[in-house]
Amino acid sequence: MWLKDWMTREGLSDAEMAGRIGEISAEGVRKLRFRMRGPSIRVAARIEAVTAGAVRAVDLEPVKRPVRAEEVSA
Repeated sequence: MWLKDWMTREGLSDAEMAGRIGEISAEGVRKLRFRMRGPSIRVAARIEAVTAGAVRAVDLEPVKRPVRAEEVSA
């Protein structure tokens, strides 16, 4: 399950989730929630514990944006 979906189901804000996880800011949670970046191993383990395994480390992988042709060097 994605973190965004779990937090919505639980009715938690980024700040509330950050408080439950510890060692991360509300902005950090927002980046994880929208899969803009991945967590440290420690934070991933805390999220897994806080969500009772509903959100796993693999669910927190950032979304990779597609590479445009002009970004590829010849």
